[in-house]
Amino acid sequence: MSAQFLNQATTIILQIGLVPVLLYAWGKQSYGVWLLLSAVPTYLTFSDFGFTLIAKNEMLMQVAGGRREEALRTFHSVFALLNLVMPCLIGLSVLLICSVDLSHALNLGEYANGDARAVLILLLLNVVSYQYFLLICGGVRCENRLAMEASWGALSRLAEGLAVAGSALLGGGLVAAAAAALITKLLGSVGLYLWLRKASPWLSLGHAKSSAAEIKRLLKPALAFMLMPISQSMLIQAPLMIIGVLIGPAAVVTFATTRTLARTGTAITNLLNGTVQGEYSIAFGRANQAMLHKVLRYHQRAGLAAIIAFSVPLYLFRDPLMRLYTHGQVSAVDPFFLMVILTVAAEMMWSSIATPLSSINRHVTFANLSLLISLAGIGLCYVFTLHFGLNGAAAAMLTVHGAILVLSQGLRHAIRLPHPSLTAREAHSA
Repeated sequence: MSAQFLNQATTIILQIGLVPVLLYAWGKQSYGVWLLLSAVPTYLTFSDFGFTLIAKNEMLMQVAGGRREEALRTFHSVFALLNLVMPCLIGLSVLLICSVDLSHALNLGEYANGDARAVLILLLLNVVSYQYFLLICGGVRCENRLAMEASWGALSRLAEGLAVAGSALLGGGLVAAAAAALITKLLGSVGLYLWLRKASPWLSLGHAKSSAAEIKRLLKPALAFMLMPISQSMLIQAPLMIIGVLIGPAAVVTFATTRTLARTGTAITNLLNGTVQGEYSIAFGRANQAMLHKVLRYHQRAGLAAIIAFSVPLYLFRDPLMRLYTHGQVSAVDPFFLMVILTVAAEMMWSSIATPLSSINRHVTFANLSLLISLAGIGLCYVFTLHFGLNGAAAAMLTVHGAILVLSQGLRHAIRLPHPSLTAREAHSA
Protein backbone atom coordinates (compact mmCIF):
# COMPACT_ATOMS: atom_id res chain seq x y z
CA MET A 1 0.00 0.00 0.00
CA SER A 2 2.90 2.36 0.71
CA ALA A 3 4.30 1.71 -2.77
CA GLN A 4 0.87 2.26 -4.31
CA PHE A 5 0.58 5.51 -2.35
CA LEU A 6 3.87 6.65 -3.91
CA ASN A 7 2.56 5.59 -7.32
CA GLN A 8 -0.68 7.53 -7.00
CA ALA A 9 0.98 10.54 -5.37
CA THR A 10 3.28 10.69 -8.37
CA THR A 11 0.29 10.59 -10.70
CA ILE A 12 -1.39 13.46 -8.87
CA ILE A 13 1.81 15.52 -8.79
CA LEU A 14 2.25 15.09 -12.54
CA GLN A 15 -1.41 15.66 -13.37
CA ILE A 16 -1.65 18.82 -11.32
CA GLY A 17 1.92 20.10 -11.57
CA LEU A 18 2.50 19.78 -15.32
CA VAL A 19 -0.57 21.79 -16.30
CA PRO A 20 0.47 25.19 -14.85
CA VAL A 21 4.13 24.62 -15.77
CA LEU A 22 3.40 23.84 -19.42
CA LEU A 23 0.77 26.57 -19.66
CA TYR A 24 3.33 29.05 -18.32
CA ALA A 25 6.14 27.83 -20.58
CA TRP A 26 4.21 27.33 -23.81
CA GLY A 27 0.97 29.27 -23.50
CA LYS A 28 -2.58 28.03 -23.95
CA GLN A 29 -2.40 27.45 -27.71
CA SER A 30 0.81 25.40 -27.76
CA TYR A 31 -0.26 23.43 -24.70
CA GLY A 32 -3.51 22.57 -26.48
CA VAL A 33 -1.47 21.32 -29.45
CA TRP A 34 0.62 19.16 -27.07
CA LEU A 35 -2.55 17.63 -25.63
CA LEU A 36 -3.89 16.84 -29.10
CA LEU A 37 -0.64 15.30 -30.32
CA SER A 38 -0.17 13.32 -27.09
CA ALA A 39 -3.62 11.82 -27.52
CA VAL A 40 -2.79 10.15 -30.86
CA PRO A 41 -0.02 7.65 -29.85
CA THR A 42 -2.00 6.60 -26.77
CA TYR A 43 -3.98 4.21 -28.95
CA LEU A 44 -0.74 2.40 -29.83
CA THR A 45 -0.16 1.58 -26.16
CA PHE A 46 -2.01 -1.67 -26.88
CA SER A 47 -0.07 -2.60 -30.00
CA ASP A 48 1.23 -5.70 -28.18
CA PHE A 49 -2.35 -7.06 -28.31
CA GLY A 50 -2.49 -7.14 -24.51
CA PHE A 51 0.23 -9.77 -24.07
CA THR A 52 2.47 -7.73 -21.75
CA LEU A 53 -0.50 -6.93 -19.52
CA ILE A 54 -1.71 -10.52 -19.29
CA ALA A 55 1.86 -11.78 -18.80
CA LYS A 56 2.16 -9.85 -15.53
CA ASN A 57 -0.76 -11.70 -13.91
CA GLU A 58 0.08 -14.95 -15.66
CA MET A 59 3.67 -15.04 -14.40
CA LEU A 60 2.60 -14.15 -10.85
CA MET A 61 0.19 -17.09 -10.75
CA GLN A 62 2.73 -19.44 -12.34
CA VAL A 63 5.51 -18.63 -9.87
CA ALA A 64 3.07 -18.73 -6.93
CA GLY A 65 2.23 -22.27 -8.04
CA GLY A 66 5.90 -23.25 -8.18
CA ARG A 67 6.07 -23.26 -11.98
CA ARG A 68 9.11 -21.13 -12.81
CA GLU A 69 9.76 -22.86 -16.13
CA GLU A 70 6.29 -21.89 -17.31
CA ALA A 71 6.87 -18.30 -16.17
CA LEU A 72 10.15 -18.13 -18.10
CA ARG A 73 8.42 -19.52 -21.18
CA THR A 74 5.76 -16.82 -20.90
CA PHE A 75 8.47 -14.16 -20.43
CA HIS A 76 10.45 -15.25 -23.50
CA SER A 77 7.39 -15.81 -25.68
CA VAL A 78 6.02 -12.32 -25.12
CA PHE A 79 9.50 -10.80 -25.62
CA ALA A 80 9.79 -12.59 -28.98
CA LEU A 81 6.34 -11.34 -29.96
CA LEU A 82 7.30 -7.74 -29.16
CA ASN A 83 10.46 -8.04 -31.24
CA LEU A 84 8.37 -9.23 -34.17
CA VAL A 85 5.51 -6.74 -33.94
CA MET A 86 7.15 -3.49 -32.84
CA PRO A 87 9.45 -2.88 -35.85
CA CYS A 88 6.48 -3.36 -38.18
CA LEU A 89 4.38 -1.00 -36.08
CA ILE A 90 7.06 1.68 -36.12
CA GLY A 91 7.53 1.46 -39.87
CA LEU A 92 3.83 1.64 -40.72
CA SER A 93 3.17 4.43 -38.23
CA VAL A 94 6.00 6.61 -39.49
CA LEU A 95 4.78 6.10 -43.05
CA LEU A 96 1.25 7.16 -42.05
CA ILE A 97 2.44 10.15 -40.02
CA CYS A 98 4.55 11.45 -42.89
CA SER A 99 1.72 11.12 -45.40
CA VAL A 100 -0.95 13.06 -43.46
CA ASP A 101 -1.42 16.83 -43.25
CA LEU A 102 -1.49 16.92 -39.46
CA SER A 103 -2.15 20.65 -39.14
CA HIS A 104 -5.41 20.24 -41.03
CA ALA A 105 -6.41 16.81 -39.75
CA LEU A 106 -5.97 17.71 -36.06
CA ASN A 107 -6.85 21.42 -36.34
CA LEU A 108 -3.40 22.48 -35.08
CA GLY A 109 -3.66 25.99 -36.45
CA GLU A 110 -0.30 27.48 -37.41
CA TYR A 111 1.79 24.73 -35.80
CA ALA A 112 4.23 23.39 -38.39
CA ASN A 113 3.60 20.00 -39.98
CA GLY A 114 7.26 19.01 -39.70
CA ASP A 115 7.38 19.68 -35.96
CA ALA A 116 4.08 17.88 -35.42
CA ARG A 117 5.42 14.81 -37.24
CA ALA A 118 8.62 14.85 -35.18
CA VAL A 119 6.62 15.04 -31.93
CA LEU A 120 4.36 12.17 -32.98
CA ILE A 121 7.27 9.92 -33.99
CA LEU A 122 9.08 10.56 -30.70
CA LEU A 123 5.90 9.88 -28.73
CA LEU A 124 5.38 6.71 -30.80
CA LEU A 125 8.86 5.46 -29.84
CA ASN A 126 8.04 6.25 -26.21
CA VAL A 127 4.95 4.07 -26.44
CA VAL A 128 6.94 1.22 -27.98
CA SER A 129 9.58 1.36 -25.25
CA TYR A 130 6.78 1.28 -22.68
CA GLN A 131 5.74 -2.19 -23.92
CA TYR A 132 9.16 -3.55 -23.03
CA PHE A 133 9.03 -1.74 -19.69
CA LEU A 134 5.72 -3.49 -18.90
CA LEU A 135 7.20 -6.89 -19.71
CA ILE A 136 10.16 -6.25 -17.41
CA CYS A 137 7.64 -5.25 -14.74
CA GLY A 138 6.08 -8.69 -15.19
CA GLY A 139 9.42 -10.22 -14.25
CA VAL A 140 9.59 -8.04 -11.14
CA ARG A 141 6.00 -8.84 -10.14
CA CYS A 142 6.15 -12.61 -10.62
CA GLU A 143 8.08 -13.20 -7.40
CA ASN A 144 5.57 -11.09 -5.50
CA ARG A 145 7.61 -7.89 -5.59
CA LEU A 146 4.56 -5.73 -6.18
CA ALA A 147 5.97 -2.91 -4.06
CA MET A 148 9.17 -2.76 -6.11
CA GLU A 149 7.23 -2.78 -9.37
CA ALA A 150 4.96 0.06 -8.25
CA SER A 151 7.82 2.13 -6.82
CA TRP A 152 9.99 1.84 -9.91
CA GLY A 153 7.05 2.67 -12.15
CA ALA A 154 6.25 5.76 -10.09
CA LEU A 155 9.82 7.04 -10.05
CA SER A 156 10.19 6.39 -13.79
CA ARG A 157 7.04 8.39 -14.57
CA LEU A 158 8.11 11.17 -12.22
CA ALA A 159 11.48 11.41 -13.95
CA GLU A 160 9.74 11.51 -17.33
CA GLY A 161 7.40 14.29 -16.20
CA LEU A 162 10.29 16.30 -14.77
CA ALA A 163 12.17 15.87 -18.04
CA VAL A 164 9.22 17.33 -19.99
CA ALA A 165 8.75 20.19 -17.52
CA GLY A 166 12.46 20.96 -17.41
CA SER A 167 12.71 20.99 -21.18
CA ALA A 168 9.78 23.40 -21.45
CA LEU A 169 11.06 25.75 -18.72
CA LEU A 170 14.48 25.89 -20.37
CA GLY A 171 12.85 27.17 -23.55
CA GLY A 172 12.46 23.91 -25.42
CA GLY A 173 9.46 23.36 -27.64
CA LEU A 174 7.22 20.34 -28.09
CA VAL A 175 9.86 18.37 -30.01
CA ALA A 176 12.44 18.82 -27.26
CA ALA A 177 9.92 17.77 -24.60
CA ALA A 178 8.99 14.61 -26.51
CA ALA A 179 12.68 13.74 -26.95
CA ALA A 180 13.37 14.27 -23.25
CA ALA A 181 10.46 11.98 -22.34
CA LEU A 182 11.72 9.22 -24.65
CA ILE A 183 15.29 9.30 -23.34
CA THR A 184 14.06 9.15 -19.75
CA LYS A 185 11.77 6.20 -20.52
CA LEU A 186 14.64 4.23 -22.12
CA LEU A 187 16.94 4.87 -19.17
CA GLY A 188 14.25 3.75 -16.74
CA SER A 189 13.64 0.51 -18.64
CA VAL A 190 17.34 -0.34 -18.78
CA GLY A 191 17.77 0.42 -15.08
CA LEU A 192 14.85 -1.79 -14.06
CA TYR A 193 16.10 -4.70 -16.16
CA LEU A 194 19.58 -4.48 -14.62
CA TRP A 195 17.99 -4.61 -11.17
CA LEU A 196 15.87 -7.62 -12.19
CA ARG A 197 18.90 -9.55 -13.41
CA LYS A 198 20.52 -9.16 -9.99
CA ALA A 199 17.36 -9.94 -8.00
CA SER A 200 16.17 -12.87 -10.16
CA PRO A 201 19.07 -14.33 -12.18
CA TRP A 202 16.81 -17.04 -13.62
CA LEU A 203 14.81 -14.35 -15.46
CA SER A 204 16.52 -12.94 -18.52
CA LEU A 205 15.19 -11.52 -21.76
CA GLY A 206 15.73 -13.87 -24.67
CA HIS A 207 14.10 -16.24 -27.14
CA ALA A 208 15.41 -19.63 -25.97
CA LYS A 209 12.19 -20.63 -24.18
CA SER A 210 9.77 -18.84 -26.49
CA SER A 211 6.93 -20.89 -27.89
CA ALA A 212 4.28 -20.28 -30.53
CA ALA A 213 1.99 -22.59 -28.56
CA GLU A 214 2.38 -20.35 -25.51
CA ILE A 215 1.40 -17.28 -27.53
CA LYS A 216 -1.62 -19.15 -28.85
CA ARG A 217 -2.63 -20.17 -25.31
CA LEU A 218 -2.42 -16.59 -24.10
CA LEU A 219 -4.13 -15.08 -27.14
CA LYS A 220 -7.75 -15.06 -25.99
CA PRO A 221 -7.24 -13.64 -22.48
CA ALA A 222 -4.64 -11.20 -23.84
CA LEU A 223 -6.97 -9.78 -26.48
CA ALA A 224 -9.75 -9.46 -23.92
CA PHE A 225 -7.40 -7.86 -21.41
CA MET A 226 -6.36 -5.36 -24.07
CA LEU A 227 -9.93 -4.21 -24.65
CA MET A 228 -10.35 -2.74 -21.16
CA PRO A 229 -7.52 -0.18 -21.30
CA ILE A 230 -8.41 0.48 -24.93
CA SER A 231 -11.96 1.34 -23.89
CA GLN A 232 -10.74 3.55 -21.07
CA SER A 233 -8.18 5.26 -23.26
CA MET A 234 -10.81 5.93 -25.89
CA LEU A 235 -13.02 7.56 -23.29
CA ILE A 236 -10.12 9.70 -22.08
CA GLN A 237 -8.58 10.75 -25.39
CA ALA A 238 -11.40 10.69 -27.94
CA PRO A 239 -13.37 13.58 -26.35
CA LEU A 240 -10.23 15.75 -26.52
CA MET A 241 -9.86 15.09 -30.23
CA ILE A 242 -13.57 15.62 -30.90
CA ILE A 243 -13.61 18.89 -28.95
CA GLY A 244 -10.41 20.01 -30.67
CA VAL A 245 -11.87 19.42 -34.14
CA LEU A 246 -15.34 20.83 -33.43
CA ILE A 247 -14.50 23.71 -31.07
CA GLY A 248 -10.72 24.25 -30.99
CA PRO A 249 -7.59 23.89 -28.80
CA ALA A 250 -8.79 26.41 -26.18
CA ALA A 251 -11.88 24.29 -25.46
CA VAL A 252 -9.63 21.22 -25.21
CA VAL A 253 -7.73 22.93 -22.40
CA THR A 254 -10.97 23.72 -20.52
CA PHE A 255 -12.22 20.14 -20.80
CA ALA A 256 -8.83 18.56 -20.06
CA THR A 257 -7.95 20.69 -17.04
CA THR A 258 -11.38 20.28 -15.45
CA ARG A 259 -11.38 16.53 -15.98
CA THR A 260 -7.77 16.21 -14.81
CA LEU A 261 -8.61 17.94 -11.52
CA ALA A 262 -11.68 15.71 -11.05
CA ARG A 263 -9.76 12.56 -11.97
CA THR A 264 -7.24 13.08 -9.19
CA GLY A 265 -9.82 11.14 -7.20
CA THR A 266 -9.08 8.05 -9.25
CA ALA A 267 -5.70 7.99 -7.53
CA ILE A 268 -7.49 6.84 -4.37
CA THR A 269 -9.27 3.93 -6.02
CA ASN A 270 -6.17 3.13 -8.08
CA LEU A 271 -4.22 2.91 -4.82
CA LEU A 272 -6.77 0.45 -3.46
CA ASN A 273 -6.98 -1.47 -6.74
CA GLY A 274 -3.23 -1.77 -7.07
CA THR A 275 -2.82 -2.87 -3.47
CA VAL A 276 -5.26 -5.79 -3.72
CA GLN A 277 -4.70 -6.79 -7.35
CA GLY A 278 -1.99 -9.30 -6.51
CA GLU A 279 -4.10 -10.67 -3.64
CA TYR A 280 -6.91 -11.55 -6.05
CA SER A 281 -4.46 -13.38 -8.34
CA ILE A 282 -2.87 -15.29 -5.45
CA ALA A 283 -6.24 -16.24 -3.94
CA PHE A 284 -7.45 -17.52 -7.29
CA GLY A 285 -4.20 -19.36 -7.97
CA ARG A 286 -4.47 -21.08 -4.59
CA ALA A 287 -8.18 -21.85 -5.13
CA ASN A 288 -9.03 -19.96 -1.92
CA GLN A 289 -12.64 -18.79 -2.34
CA ALA A 290 -12.91 -17.39 1.19
CA MET A 291 -9.87 -15.19 0.67
CA LEU A 292 -11.21 -14.06 -2.71
CA HIS A 293 -14.52 -12.90 -1.22
CA LYS A 294 -12.93 -11.33 1.84
CA VAL A 295 -10.59 -9.17 -0.25
CA LEU A 296 -13.50 -8.19 -2.51
CA ARG A 297 -15.72 -7.19 0.42
CA TYR A 298 -13.20 -4.86 2.02
CA HIS A 299 -12.10 -3.54 -1.36
CA GLN A 300 -15.63 -2.48 -2.31
CA ARG A 301 -16.38 -0.84 1.04
CA ALA A 302 -13.14 1.14 1.03
CA GLY A 303 -13.73 2.22 -2.57
CA LEU A 304 -17.24 3.56 -1.88
CA ALA A 305 -16.03 5.52 1.15
CA ALA A 306 -13.21 7.03 -0.92
CA ILE A 307 -15.58 8.18 -3.67
CA ILE A 308 -17.83 10.03 -1.22
CA ALA A 309 -14.92 11.55 0.71
CA PHE A 310 -13.38 12.96 -2.48
CA SER A 311 -16.34 13.99 -4.66
CA VAL A 312 -18.36 16.03 -2.15
CA PRO A 313 -15.56 18.42 -1.03
CA LEU A 314 -14.35 18.81 -4.63
CA TYR A 315 -17.76 20.07 -5.72
CA LEU A 316 -18.26 22.32 -2.70
CA PHE A 317 -14.88 24.05 -3.18
CA ARG A 318 -14.79 23.92 -6.98
CA ASP A 319 -14.35 27.66 -7.62
CA PRO A 320 -11.22 28.31 -5.50
CA LEU A 321 -9.70 25.00 -6.54
CA MET A 322 -10.06 25.76 -10.26
CA ARG A 323 -8.70 29.29 -9.82
CA LEU A 324 -5.68 27.92 -7.97
CA TYR A 325 -5.17 25.03 -10.38
CA THR A 326 -5.28 27.03 -13.62
CA HIS A 327 -4.15 30.47 -12.36
CA GLY A 328 -7.61 31.79 -13.20
CA GLN A 329 -7.47 30.79 -16.86
CA VAL A 330 -10.26 28.19 -16.56
CA SER A 331 -13.44 28.57 -14.47
CA ALA A 332 -15.66 25.97 -12.78
CA VAL A 333 -19.00 26.29 -14.56
CA ASP A 334 -22.10 24.18 -13.89
CA PRO A 335 -23.62 21.92 -15.08
CA PHE A 336 -20.37 21.02 -16.87
CA PHE A 337 -18.30 20.72 -13.68
CA LEU A 338 -20.93 18.66 -11.85
CA MET A 339 -21.26 16.23 -14.75
CA VAL A 340 -17.49 15.76 -14.87
CA ILE A 341 -17.40 14.92 -11.15
CA LEU A 342 -20.26 12.42 -11.48
CA THR A 343 -18.54 10.83 -14.46
CA VAL A 344 -15.33 10.32 -12.49
CA ALA A 345 -17.29 8.91 -9.53
CA ALA A 346 -18.91 6.33 -11.83
CA GLU A 347 -15.49 5.44 -13.27
CA MET A 348 -14.05 4.98 -9.78
CA MET A 349 -16.92 2.64 -8.88
CA TRP A 350 -16.75 0.39 -11.93
CA SER A 351 -12.96 0.16 -11.84
CA SER A 352 -13.15 -1.52 -8.43
CA ILE A 353 -15.18 -4.33 -10.03
CA ALA A 354 -12.99 -4.56 -13.12
CA THR A 355 -9.87 -5.07 -10.97
CA PRO A 356 -10.76 -8.53 -9.58
CA LEU A 357 -12.22 -9.59 -12.92
CA SER A 358 -8.95 -8.87 -14.73
CA SER A 359 -6.77 -10.20 -11.91
CA ILE A 360 -8.34 -13.66 -12.17
CA ASN A 361 -8.79 -13.59 -15.96
CA ARG A 362 -12.59 -13.45 -15.79
CA HIS A 363 -12.73 -10.23 -17.76
CA VAL A 364 -13.74 -11.38 -21.25
CA THR A 365 -17.46 -10.49 -21.09
CA PHE A 366 -16.83 -7.20 -19.32
CA ALA A 367 -14.10 -6.24 -21.80
CA ASN A 368 -16.20 -7.00 -24.87
CA LEU A 369 -19.30 -5.16 -23.67
CA SER A 370 -17.45 -2.15 -22.26
CA LEU A 371 -15.71 -1.71 -25.62
CA LEU A 372 -19.06 -1.65 -27.41
CA ILE A 373 -20.37 0.89 -24.91
CA SER A 374 -17.25 3.03 -25.38
CA LEU A 375 -17.56 2.98 -29.17
CA ALA A 376 -21.17 4.05 -28.92
CA GLY A 377 -20.10 6.70 -26.43
CA ILE A 378 -17.65 8.26 -28.86
CA GLY A 379 -20.42 8.65 -31.42
CA LEU A 380 -22.67 10.09 -28.72
CA CYS A 381 -19.91 12.50 -27.69
CA TYR A 382 -19.54 13.76 -31.24
CA VAL A 383 -23.28 14.40 -31.64
CA PHE A 384 -23.70 15.99 -28.21
CA THR A 385 -20.58 18.18 -28.62
CA LEU A 386 -21.74 19.30 -32.05
CA HIS A 387 -25.10 20.46 -30.66
CA PHE A 388 -24.38 21.37 -27.02
CA GLY A 389 -20.65 22.17 -26.84
CA LEU A 390 -18.68 21.25 -23.72
CA ASN A 391 -21.84 20.47 -21.73
CA GLY A 392 -22.76 17.96 -24.39
CA ALA A 393 -19.36 16.28 -24.22
CA ALA A 394 -19.63 15.99 -20.43
CA ALA A 395 -23.17 14.60 -20.63
CA ALA A 396 -22.10 11.97 -23.15
CA MET A 397 -19.22 10.79 -20.93
CA LEU A 398 -21.50 10.62 -17.89
CA THR A 399 -23.93 8.44 -19.84
CA VAL A 400 -21.17 6.08 -20.98
CA HIS A 401 -19.54 5.60 -17.57
CA GLY A 402 -22.96 5.12 -15.99
CA ALA A 403 -23.69 2.33 -18.47
CA ILE A 404 -20.32 0.64 -17.74
CA LEU A 405 -21.07 0.86 -14.01
CA VAL A 406 -24.37 -0.95 -14.51
CA LEU A 407 -22.55 -3.59 -16.58
CA SER A 408 -19.89 -4.16 -13.91
CA GLN A 409 -22.49 -4.63 -11.17
CA GLY A 410 -24.21 -7.26 -13.31
CA LEU A 411 -20.97 -9.28 -13.58
CA ARG A 412 -20.07 -9.50 -9.89
CA HIS A 413 -21.06 -13.18 -9.92
CA ALA A 414 -18.02 -13.94 -12.12
CA ILE A 415 -15.64 -13.21 -9.23
CA ARG A 416 -15.53 -16.79 -7.97
CA LEU A 417 -13.64 -20.04 -8.44
CA PRO A 418 -14.90 -22.50 -11.06
CA HIS A 419 -15.28 -25.28 -8.47
CA PRO A 420 -14.04 -25.56 -4.87
CA SER A 421 -12.49 -29.00 -5.49
CA LEU A 422 -10.18 -27.86 -8.30
CA THR A 423 -6.47 -27.46 -7.72
CA ALA A 424 -4.92 -24.01 -8.21
CA ARG A 425 -3.59 -24.92 -11.66
CA GLU A 426 -6.90 -26.46 -12.77
CA ALA A 427 -8.84 -23.44 -11.48
CA HIS A 428 -6.54 -21.08 -13.36
CA SER A 429 -6.89 -23.07 -16.58
CA ALA A 430 -10.65 -23.19 -16.24
